[in-house]
Amino acid sequence: MPRIFAFALACFIALPIAAESAPRKSRSAPTAERASPNQPAQEQDEFRSCDVAVRDFVQGQKEATALPVKEVKVDGLRMTLNFVHPYGESGDTPPNLAFTRGESIEERRKALNEAKQRIRTLAEAVKGGAVWYVIALRKANSDASDGRRNPASVQADESRPFASAIVMASIENRCITISQYETIPLDGLSDELRRILGEKGREASPADSSTAPPRS
Repeated sequence: MPRIFAFALACFIALPIAAESAPRKSRSAPTAERASPNQPAQEQDEFRSCDVAVRDFVQGQKEATALPVKEVKVDGLRMTLNFVHPYGESGDTPPNLAFTRGESIEERRKALNEAKQRIRTLAEAVKGGAVWYVIALRKANSDASDGRRNPASVQADESRPFASAIVMASIENRCITISQYETIPLDGLSDELRRILGEKGREASPADSSTAPPRS
């Protein structure tokens, strides 16, 4: 079973725009912040504010891909999320139980309503194409140098590759990590996604062939 980090989404605070109320600068004031006419306009990246984070996660690997999240399934009773991408689903996140930390019912209800509002914000980001399921194929003993792999989650069979994934959202010009799936068995991925990641089909093992019925 993949080890899944808890769902964590920062609160979004709408800041008032004070540009109209700010005093205008004198015409003689320096305008260093103004873009030069010869400076090309910055093109928006396909991953928006997650442009660097997505590429850092895959680290240039060919056995990796970033899939747009098409839908987020919300279990409002258990407070879990499941992200649907073109080749399957991420699986449920652990329940968001932050609302249970309040001392009174009113505090818990307030925290619960805030969590539901963040989920609605995330759902809107999904509709706007601003959420991605980024997955990469990992080899045995890989990522040990950068600390990305947790020794406690290493499976007994070190020779088998696995995958790790992360869900990122670009919301209000910020890149937010929604959930991380550290160790995903390849058996849990669809055949098409495994092919995209460059994983070849698993050949039948001697044990499997020995149990096959004899040919007539």
